[in-house]
Amino acid sequence: MLMPFTVEQLDLLYKNAKDPVYFMRQNGDTFDYLYVNPVCFTLFNKELVGTNLDESMPLPLAMEIKKQYLIALKVGKKHTYRDYSLFSDLETAMETELTPMEYGNERFVLAVTKNVTAQKKIEEDYLFFESLVQNSVDPMIMVSAEFMILDLNPAYENTFGVFKGQWVGRYYHELPDKQKELFGAGKNLLQQFSAQSKSTSMIMKRIKQDGTEAKFSVSYSPVKENGMIRAFHIVFRELTNELLLKNELKKTENILESYKEALNYAALVAIWNVSGTVEFVNDNLNELTGYKPSDMIGLNISEIGEAVVSPKLYNEIREVTLRGEIWRGQIKSMKRNGEFFWVDVTIIPLLDVEGEIYQFLSILFDITERKQLEEKLHFMAYHDSLTNLPNRRFMIQQFQQIREQADAKNEFIVLLYLDGDDFKLVNDQFGHDVGDEFIFHFGDAIKRSLRKNDLVARVGGDEFLVALRDVVPENSEQHIESVINRINESLLEGWTIADHHFTPTSSVGIAIYPEHGQDFDELVKKADAALYLAKGKGKGTAYLYSVQ
Repeated sequence: MLMPFTVEQLDLLYKNAKDPVYFMRQNGDTFDYLYVNPVCFTLFNKELVGTNLDESMPLPLAMEIKKQYLIALKVGKKHTYRDYSLFSDLETAMETELTPMEYGNERFVLAVTKNVTAQKKIEEDYLFFESLVQNSVDPMIMVSAEFMILDLNPAYENTFGVFKGQWVGRYYHELPDKQKELFGAGKNLLQQFSAQSKSTSMIMKRIKQDGTEAKFSVSYSPVKENGMIRAFHIVFRELTNELLLKNELKKTENILESYKEALNYAALVAIWNVSGTVEFVNDNLNELTGYKPSDMIGLNISEIGEAVVSPKLYNEIREVTLRGEIWRGQIKSMKRNGEFFWVDVTIIPLLDVEGEIYQFLSILFDITERKQLEEKLHFMAYHDSLTNLPNRRFMIQQFQQIREQADAKNEFIVLLYLDGDDFKLVNDQFGHDVGDEFIFHFGDAIKRSLRKNDLVARVGGDEFLVALRDVVPENSEQHIESVINRINESLLEGWTIADHHFTPTSSVGIAIYPEHGQDFDELVKKADAALYLAKGKGKGTAYLYSVQ
């Protein structure tokens, strides 16, 4: 049975992977296991290769997985699905990325499953905390370490008769004297906080919006990042009974501890408002990208560009999140030093008490290593392992695109089918190791003789296909002759292997699109037929296909 990858190639990439990996082939209404990595055996405790989905698990679960596989095959691109919902009771949360592919007349799916329980908890913690803040009946306010008001909830506005739009962004020293008096005791307390300080509280009296005086338990909690205080979260709890104080304080501290745990656990965090202005990034993001928080805060996310997200993808994300939906995806981005990296991204729209979006929270995880493995697998699937040149599958994939370009410009595509003369003698006389190195140099000589936009692929043994692009019809004969002459000259220069100098020749069959065929397979057959006639005329001969 033909497969796009060998078991050895898959083992090279996934044998030591911590995530379960399955390579499946569609077989009627089910899928057969063709390859699984060792992790899968510990999960199933049985051999899966040689069985199918229906035989390896309960039918309802198999039906759901098959449905996801079919979705991936239908859309023809990567498809990710989860086996859980946020705030579900499942103890573990798994997410599977499916890569569909077709090879010959068969359809395959590569499935990589990872445990995202920790990420699920982070998303739930943030959503839960945001819900608590915005819907809480207790007034809450967030103040930066420099005593600038960062945020306050509707309960604070309603209780004390202030307006968020007039307060957020103002520093303590900018407040009127009467309001400074209200904040004075709290500011003095906060000035005594150090990086080792924990949450504390005090009891104070405040005048409410209706003019009445009330007693509040006020809890002050530092929000720390990498050992430094970045802000203070302040909660007012109106006391109707002094005996309730300890219980109320304990509840508040538990909520804040959950928030801080979620914030500190997240690998990479960024927050921006509805206009796209970045309001917070943690130092972990700096460690990955090289951009300091001070470089990003205050900028529009679209201005940062490839450091976080490209403008095109930014518009796509806005379209989803402005509908109030969570956006999940993988982004290839660029560090400050020019290196590329990949992140798995969750972007959550945060809602105020009226259900309006006011911020976007993004949680990112570095997946660069996994994406590099996938890129290696893709390269192996479309390139020859001996010469590192593209293979026939790559040429087929590219042909549709270059045909459309040729049609648009009224140009030819010239297909050259090259076969080395007497290659078998090299293997017989010098052995297969020398023969392999001979083929490598043979392919390199062809590649060096072409322009950058021409394609060359090894299709077997000493056989190579070349696709010449941008061939103007009126100059096609001269163009073809020039390329074949350059190839012959490169071969004539030759190369030395094991103290023996080789100067091989090559026979060439030629077919032209659209004169000799409309599709790739038809042109290859015509070029192969021309090659047969060329070899019959002697070594180093080229022959253009013609109807006999």
